[in-house]
Amino acid sequence: MLASTFDCTDEIMGSTSLGKTLLPPDWHERLQADRYPINAFVRQKFMPLLKPGVRLLDAGSGRLPEQHLRNELLATGATLETLDFMAGEGVDHVADVADTKLPDQSYDAILCLQVLEHVTNPQAVCRELYRISKPGGHVMVSAPQSAWLHNLPYHFFHYTNRGMRQILEEAGFEVLALEPQGGLFTTLAVMNHYSCSVLDEIAQRHGNPLWSRPLRLARRLWHGLIHKSYYLWLDRVLFSEDGTQGWNALCHRKA
Repeated sequence: MLASTFDCTDEIMGSTSLGKTLLPPDWHERLQADRYPINAFVRQKFMPLLKPGVRLLDAGSGRLPEQHLRNELLATGATLETLDFMAGEGVDHVADVADTKLPDQSYDAILCLQVLEHVTNPQAVCRELYRISKPGGHVMVSAPQSAWLHNLPYHFFHYTNRGMRQILEEAGFEVLALEPQGGLFTTLAVMNHYSCSVLDEIAQRHGNPLWSRPLRLARRLWHGLIHKSYYLWLDRVLFSEDGTQGWNALCHRKA
């Protein structure tokens, strides 16, 4: 399949990042508002299930530069395998995540992060994850509810919490936890930062005139750092999950 997470806001803006330059690493990671709620859920809910002897699959992992949690997953002692539609560095199995060709009941734990929006048959993917998970095993799935279109033309669906629960339970899973990827203001923080990319594209179509360069820096500082930090603070004090950017689900295949 495609990359496990849609592009983080720093990567959208280009190779340089004001936050990465100016802030400590922990603060900078928290500003990756599209990715951080997913990473936090993996660390809090999924990684404690991992230990030596656990066979783990990252389904839809992307290639090595996109495997942002790889070192942390390996540090648990679990045996990590990766699967993606595109061959490349760090990809162990090249296959469609809806038809992996892997043996039944192969994995104790499976990650499938930000993949379901990119498949034409998400129900088939969930059934496939169920098939290759061991009885008693755990699967974490995440998907967006609100996101800009990306990895086109392979972007098909967004999900509410009810929709996520339905397709996972219909595949046979028991949903143990279903949590939002931040609230309304986290979504606004991400979209506000993404607006900088849209404005940059407009400037490029006009040949990037000299006057656009200081405006680009001002946008990155205001929308990508100051305004985004303000929205993330608002999300802590005025949380509303109805406007979340997406959902994280931890599932269990009953023994």
